[in-house]
This record gives sequence, C-alpha cells and structure tokens, in this order.
Amino acid sequence: MFYFDDFYGRKILKSSLLSDQDCFFTTRDFVLTPAALTDLEEKAKHNRNFLKENLNCKEITTAIQTHSSNIQIVRNNAYLYENTDALIANFPNTLLLMNFADCVPIILYSKKDNVGSIVHAGWRGTAAEIVKKTVLKLQSELNVLPENITALIGPSIGKCCFETHEDVFHQLINDENQTALYEKKNNKYFIDLKQLNNKQLVGLGVKEIDTCSYCTCCMSDIFFSYRKENGLTARHSAIVKIKGD
Repeated sequence: MFYFDDFYGRKILKSSLLSDQDCFFTTRDFVLTPAALTDLEEKAKHNRNFLKENLNCKEITTAIQTHSSNIQIVRNNAYLYENTDALIANFPNTLLLMNFADCVPIILYSKKDNVGSIVHAGWRGTAAEIVKKTVLKLQSELNVLPENITALIGPSIGKCCFETHEDVFHQLINDENQTALYEKKNNKYFIDLKQLNNKQLVGLGVKEIDTCSYCTCCMSDIFFSYRKENGLTARHSAIVKIKGD
C-alpha cells in the first residue's frame, strides 16, 4: 500500500512493503532534477545535497536515461552511467536516483541479498521488457532470486491518460483479448503501462508487488507530467539507498 510520508519536511511517497528501507518516490515538493524548469536549478541542487546529508551518502549514483533497455550494475566509485535505463547496486550505502515525468518508475529490492535497483520503463522500455530483463540480470549475475524481490511500481501516467495510436498499441499488446490492459475509444488506445510491467514481474515469479494507483497526468499538482505540461516540466525521482553494514 502506498502512502505519503515526510522526509525531513519534504513530501515523499512510500510503500508499506519497504517502509523500513530508504526506498521512495519524490514529489513536486522535493524536486531533485529541474529538467526544463531552469528556475528550479538552485533549489534542486540544494535538495540533492539535502538528500545526501540526510541519507548519509557522499555521492548520488544516477544515469543518462534514453528510453533504452540498457541495464548497468553499479561499480564502486562510478556515479554516472550513460545511455542507461536501469541501475542495479549491491554495495552498502550506495544511493541510486533516476528521474520520471509520466514513465513508470520501478524499484526492486531484495532484503535477503541487500540488492536494489531502479528501472525506468516508458512505453518503449515496457515494450522492450526492461523490468523483466533487470530481474533476469539480478538472477544471473548477482544470484538474486525473483521470489526474494520486492517490487514497487510507482506513480506514472495511468490508463486514463496514456492515449496512443495503433502502432504503439501493437508494440505493447500482443493479444487483443487482454482487455484488462487497455481500452479502445474512437480508434485510440488507452494502455495500462503499470499493469503491463506488473504482468512481466508476475511472469518471472516476483510475488511481492505494490502497484501505485496514482496517475501523474491527473495529479500534476503533486507529480511532474511531461504530457500534461507539454514537456515544460521538471522530474520527480525514484530513490533507493542500499542498506549499510
């Protein structure tokens, strides 16, 4: 179950499945990446320092996101990964950050293995099954079993607002009988990206999944929405800190 919480005076979104871990999603109240809103650059810089200070981390590890299906396992003392849309970390006290403004943010965490990941799954990443590939990489390279993973599918554009055309529909939906995943209105398709990613996780044996019902486009007063704000917006973020020794 998702709930709003307070991070030293800043509004964040957490899940009861990982309430005891430093895993959460930020809101407009705690902007860390200004993107097109250059007037927020100083505030975002201050907030990033505030984040590091209060999570007791010297650096933030992040990525240049390109809507790819590229996944990187974080190396010690490397903090920026180019052309990457999923980060995996297993060093204690590593602080991961990735940015969103309608795309689906997914946090994966294994308490048993103390391994965490953030996945950026827009429609292209969802079509390329980036979250599925991330779980498989966790298993093959770090021996993290799917049944030990807790997944948080955070706030993103909902089926109510993700309107697209037939070409995108066919890249995402391979069986038109999967009517729970989309609606068709006036030759336009409204697709549930969160449930598509949920389906990929369930198919791999991930059992603990919390899927946020909030639509960033409908709730652009709380989250940033690229579609609602015509690209002139900042980003909210997914945050994961790997638990320290």
